[in-house]
Amino acid sequence: MEVIVIFRGLEIAKKSFERDQVYLLNHIVNNIGSIIFGYINVRIWLAVLGNTSEGMEAVTYLMVNQAGLWLVMFLPYGCYIPQKVRDGSIAFEMLRPYGLLYGSFFEIIGHIIYNFFFRTLPIFLFGVLVMGVSLPSIDQILPYLVTLFNGILISFLINYFIGLWSIKFLSINGVQMLYYFAGTLFSGAFINLKYLPEFFEKIALALPFAYTSYVPTAVYQGQFNLLKACLNQWLWIIGLFFVAYLLTGRLTKKMAVQGG
Repeated sequence: MEVIVIFRGLEIAKKSFERDQVYLLNHIVNNIGSIIFGYINVRIWLAVLGNTSEGMEAVTYLMVNQAGLWLVMFLPYGCYIPQKVRDGSIAFEMLRPYGLLYGSFFEIIGHIIYNFFFRTLPIFLFGVLVMGVSLPSIDQILPYLVTLFNGILISFLINYFIGLWSIKFLSINGVQMLYYFAGTLFSGAFINLKYLPEFFEKIALALPFAYTSYVPTAVYQGQFNLLKACLNQWLWIIGLFFVAYLLTGRLTKKMAVQGG
């Protein structure tokens, strides 16, 4: 039974991957824009810090984050749920032999795998070959991948809450803007938290957003304790999953559906 459930999830991920492939040309154009943005950001920081070891650390931090944003921040808002509520297909999701949380997770996994190969990897390689991004030492690769995967789970769960919001309130414009603002401000996606006031860094590390971008990149650079990073990430994952599971059961009992 467990094997069937896993294969069902992999099939959902495969369909999501194939759907994204249709827009490959558009994503290539987005990659060019992302690379240009990253290059401008890097030049600004090098102008401030100079071509020093600290300056090159900043370059590595910025470009690794720039590549990783396609895995932890630039995900479909609401995990595709708002769109399904609008067109009425959410009703069919309720008839499937798996839960909404399960289906949404594997749908996002397919999207993330696609983003890794066609968005994250090209930007990262550009950073290494052109911008001078430092590669991690061998003993930092696995810790980085572990914390990055944990960050993906946290980001998925936060986006899933936006999807649940659309089930109750239909419109996600306000909560979507709030999420993007909070994620940009507290995740350290564009500014390393160590350059911000200490009190702000403490606030950021008390929220889940920093554990999606800042912490994995800091682990990549060997500047954050792996055990501390994983423990905090796992606490957020467990807490967010528990709330998501309870809310899913409650909200899907009675929902408003548009379209159809």
